[in-house]
Amino acid sequence: MVSFLGYNILWGIASDKLYQTYQVFADAGSNLELRALTVGQDYYFAIEAFNENGVSKMSEVVYIEP
Repeated sequence: MVSFLGYNILWGIASDKLYQTYQVFADAGSNLELRALTVGQDYYFAIEAFNENGVSKMSEVVYIEP
């Protein structure tokens, strides 16, 4: 079993432009209040997990409409 130290949450305004990243450590819990978003803006998100061996493949990109 592989354990992860945390996750990188990537987001952006287009599915191929996930230029922003927020890093969350696994012991921080499963909730995140991301206060860097603009009201009324469409966003795309993906997640990567990481541990001492490196970073996983990026998840499928998910679209969230306002």
